Amino acid sequence: MNDVRTKIVKWLEVFVESVNYIIINYALSNMAFLFKHNLLYILFFASEIWIMGSYWKKVCELTKNKMAAAVFLIGCFLIHIGMIYFVGHISGAIIPFRG
Repeated sequence: MNDVRTKIVKWLEVFVESVNYIIINYALSNMAFLFKHNLLYILFFASEIWIMGSYWKKVCELTKNKMAAAVFLIGCFLIHIGMIYFVGHISGAIIPFRG
């Protein structure tokens, strides 16, 4: 009984990590798009890569299986790309603060 409960908790944690990864990466992609003509683009793009590595490491630690972690990462990345394509990106302009 305790083993089943532990597995449920781990899979729930993988689910929460996956949702967080998708949302954070979507937000970072939107920010990178807004700053595409600015040097800050590099910061947001590097953050996306860092989040990807952090997510893979966490899922690998939870599942104890590199192949499963890779499948989750690819799946979440495809969902993220699908959100950008079907939902769209945030359009706007960068407005400086007035002093």
